[in-house]
Amino acid sequence: MSELSRLLGSILADIAHARRIADQETAAIAEYYRSNPLLEGMSLPRIRIPEIVIDLPMLIEGATEGEPSILEEPEQIVKEVREEILTASKNAGLKITDSFLKLFEKRLRQDLERLQKDDSERGYPRESVIRATDSAFSSAIIDRQEKITPAQIKRLAEVARQKAGQVSLRKAGLPPSLVVNIKTEDIKLSANAGVVTRLKLVLKEEGLEWSVGEKEDGTQSRKLLPE
Repeated sequence: MSELSRLLGSILADIAHARRIADQETAAIAEYYRSNPLLEGMSLPRIRIPEIVIDLPMLIEGATEGEPSILEEPEQIVKEVREEILTASKNAGLKITDSFLKLFEKRLRQDLERLQKDDSERGYPRESVIRATDSAFSSAIIDRQEKITPAQIKRLAEVARQKAGQVSLRKAGLPPSLVVNIKTEDIKLSANAGVVTRLKLVLKEEGLEWSVGEKEDGTQSRKLLPE
């Protein structure tokens, strides 16, 4: 028995690794073609699978309800994010006023205390904390009119969001899941074919490629983007 999410993840991972193995063989063939005068000018064979269809029978053995995430105390989140902003501004040679920090802390604390009481937000506390941090930072910057450039504001806001995401949870929850059995023998021995669930997966192949760009500080950034 296995969780359905792990089963699907294993299938997708195996297909991705199959693509890697095929590409490694293509690279080896490319070297062989290059070294052979009769093959050097020919196109290189590379197999692509535009679509894979998997029809998977399974038995649903049970389900787990999962566990909700537990939000960190608002005061602790405010403290951690404030210290991160101060550290980042100091490293960048920026001077952040006390009035901005106090206003930011006040608004973030208010939003976080509201989140603790709002049942509709409890399913996604981390994302809610990040949004609250972004909102508090933006409004405090505008109201206090800090004398820093838009690029510097953007950088500090990103630092605040990242830290808020890191410290937002006291305990990470677990999502609901299905427990399934895909053993052929168990499925054959099922007394009633009606208890067998069939999962049909249609997978389409897409490619990614590295994109190299230059940051404002002169360093390079590398991102994976669709071909």
